[in-house]
Amino acid sequence: METKYLDLHENEWLSDALRRGGYGDNIPSNVILDKTLTGVGATHCEIHAKRNSIIIEPNVPVIQCKLDKEEMLLEGVYSEVRPMSLRKYLQREDIQYKKILTTPESFYKIRKEALLLGIDIYGNDWFCLFDECEKITQDHDYRSSISQPIYDFFKFMNKAMVSATPLTPTHPKLYEQGFIRLKLTPTFDYKKDLTLIVTNSFNAILKAKFEELSDSSCVCIFINKTDCINAIIEQFNLTDYKVFCSEKSAKKLRERGISNVFSEIDYPLAKYNFFTCRFYSGLDITIFPILPDIIMLTDLRVATYTMIDPLTEAIQLQGRFRGNGNREKTYNSLTHISTVNPNICIKSETQLEIELSQFANNYMNLKKQLEQTEDMIRKRAIEKDLKGLRYSTLIDDNGEINPFAVDNLYNEERVKSYYQTSETLYRAYEASNHFNINLIENLYTVGDDDILRICQSKTDIAKRKEIVRALEHIRIDLEHKHISIESAKAYIDVLKRIDETAYILPIYKKIGYKGCEDCSYNKDSLNKAVKEYDEKDANRRRFMPDVLNAIYTEFSLGIYISKEDIKQRIKKIYSQFGIKHKVTQSTIEDYYEVYNSQSKKPPSYRLIRFKFDGTIFEVPP
Repeated sequence: METKYLDLHENEWLSDALRRGGYGDNIPSNVILDKTLTGVGATHCEIHAKRNSIIIEPNVPVIQCKLDKEEMLLEGVYSEVRPMSLRKYLQREDIQYKKILTTPESFYKIRKEALLLGIDIYGNDWFCLFDECEKITQDHDYRSSISQPIYDFFKFMNKAMVSATPLTPTHPKLYEQGFIRLKLTPTFDYKKDLTLIVTNSFNAILKAKFEELSDSSCVCIFINKTDCINAIIEQFNLTDYKVFCSEKSAKKLRERGISNVFSEIDYPLAKYNFFTCRFYSGLDITIFPILPDIIMLTDLRVATYTMIDPLTEAIQLQGRFRGNGNREKTYNSLTHISTVNPNICIKSETQLEIELSQFANNYMNLKKQLEQTEDMIRKRAIEKDLKGLRYSTLIDDNGEINPFAVDNLYNEERVKSYYQTSETLYRAYEASNHFNINLIENLYTVGDDDILRICQSKTDIAKRKEIVRALEHIRIDLEHKHISIESAKAYIDVLKRIDETAYILPIYKKIGYKGCEDCSYNKDSLNKAVKEYDEKDANRRRFMPDVLNAIYTEFSLGIYISKEDIKQRIKKIYSQFGIKHKVTQSTIEDYYEVYNSQSKKPPSYRLIRFKFDGTIFEVPP
């Protein structure tokens, strides 16, 4: 897709850049408008454009925010709005240019009412703007309905997608209709300061951050999981708080005894304010001149979907806070506290292609069976299976593959790849070109999160695996002198609080990390490996210098000694040195050249000469 650039000067709006670029006052058609910066007035530009407009917004709070802020007569369309309200709005002759803001799921109401009134919304008199367009891709996994209006969107003669952080979709219609990417290029330094804290002791770091911000008048916390919000409120005994999330999540939190939960913005904000990042994308938060402290949270211990995309969501979240115009400072500090996972499973593009191909084959084979069978019971069974197939989530209401659903799969793997290490997350923020990053690594050899993850492991094998990895981390850090012997002992003592450590620790000490890995942490395999190790170790130790000296001193040469007596005396020596090795009457032959006398009663050995090799046995000849 071709990209064209428009300069944006400091304190300018989108309309200024458009006029200078020769586009007049209006957003041009068939473009993906990449604003680069939030708050440059793209929606405002379309609302005031001299044409009828349908603006598709990602959620209801954004629509309500625009309705409250604008003095113009706008019409909001979402689930609670009755069609009659929209019909009356469309029929009003006193409104020269109709301006309708709708959620994706309610676009059908506009189509239906326009058809009833004989209005051609797809014609030259109307313009369709899909706002925060990256959400069509990002949110498709949990909200497939977000792409419902896409067939209608491409029917419009005049249309555009817009966002400060667009993800270029692969939908073929974009290329068939000649879409271009129109990108604003700020001519001034627009980067924001960001503190990135990567840790494996999430709760401890969050506690420290709250203590640091104890004097802050307003703290805004963004996290994508309401269970985490619940836990933070209870753990830190917060009382002056508000939670902003979807009505479904709000109901769940209220049932748990969490009060002050809202499904739309409610002013004034509290001391601590929690936002679910996805739900509040695009919402303007206006509390200026109050400057909040912003905390973004990613906790991979509880869910991968708490990951915040540095290239989109992080930019959008800090951009939610608006001032009184121009680009004054709108918040006091910006912090992202995150865990990472070096073992996070990431699929390559090739793996995804193979997976998608197999999904399609499975679906088509079952669909063929459905077409070929006439038995109704079998038909219903096949139809039920079809709905359960992974491929069924990738097709739209027309039965066609949905490009946004496929894009979502690739996008998910892209974001996961950032959360492998501190370095990969830092590089992703750097690539966004939006932040001056101060990276702080609060990574302990064994952190609280490691202990929690081990305890939450569902199987003993999983627990052993995590414990051994922690032990290996301790060994490496000690070897490289990153920690002291005392610290290493303290970490191991913490691990000993986990029951499974008592079993796996002595095994790890014997066969090491690789030995445990080779056994796949299976108990039978581990026990076998330890047995083999003990046998080899005992065999090695019975030829140690001190043992050889003890045996050499114990026996005299040239006299007959009963075999049983020799056996018992060797057993006693082995016992003194803690050697667990089977002793037989012939064990002495490992140490001496002997004359075996079977005629004597009892059977005896006469020891002739000690087997001495200076390179192996360091004992007197």
